[in-house]
Order: sequence, then structure tokens, then C-alpha cells
Amino acid sequence: MRPGMSAALPAPGFDLTAPGTLLYDGPLSTQGFALNRFCLSLKQPRNRERFLADEAAYAASYGLTPAQTALVTSRDWTGLLDAGGHLQAVLKLAATVGCNLYHMAGHTLGVSADDMHRACPRLVARLPGDGLRGDG
Repeated sequence: MRPGMSAALPAPGFDLTAPGTLLYDGPLSTQGFALNRFCLSLKQPRNRERFLADEAAYAASYGLTPAQTALVTSRDWTGLLDAGGHLQAVLKLAATVGCNLYHMAGHTLGVSADDMHRACPRLVARLPGDGLRGDG
């Protein structure tokens, strides 16, 4: 166990070697094209405001299917990835609704974001060039 880890996570309910691991390939990318366009649009503050004001209408404006919209509104992070959402794109949606990678990983493993954070703490105390060690 790494230093700082205070909680053990259960083993995932799937095999971590292919084919158990989600392979983000061309066909999955094509399947998630509209979903990824929608998620990436949330980089813009005005679009985040529009989404938060009416999630279903905003999703519809990007041509999301009812199934994709249900994944968005239910915050089904695992389902969004399975539906062709690219991790970096879906993180834009997560951030818009106040979630992060710990929430997404916790959803996949069936544990809370707090449990994920305790199990995978951030070990970086300083970055190069931060001036704290005379390097910047």
C-alpha cells in the first residue's frame, strides 16, 4: 500500500485486461461523436449557463438521443464512457456539475468520491518552478 493510503478499494467487477477494459477506438468514437461535441461545448461559460438552466433542452440542441440524455441527467459517468464519451470530454460535464475524476472513478467502482480520494491521494506537494526550492 502506498504511503498516505487509508482505504482499500474493492477489486473492480470486471477484468482489467482486454476485453474487460473499455477500448476507446474508432467505432466507439464515432458512436459518441454528438455526446463528445456536447461535452466539449461546456468549455464555454455561456454554454455551461445554458446547460445548467435546462439540461434536456441543451442536450437536445446537440442532437443527443434520449438514452444519451438520460446518461447525462443521471450523471451515469460509466455509462457515458460506454456510450462513446471520451474521458477528457466527459470531465467537462463533470466539472460543470461540480464533480471530478474521483466521482467518475468512484461511480465505476461503486464507491464514493471520498473513498476514491482517500485511496488515491494526490502526492504532489510542489511543482517545478514554484519557487519553493530556489528553482523558479
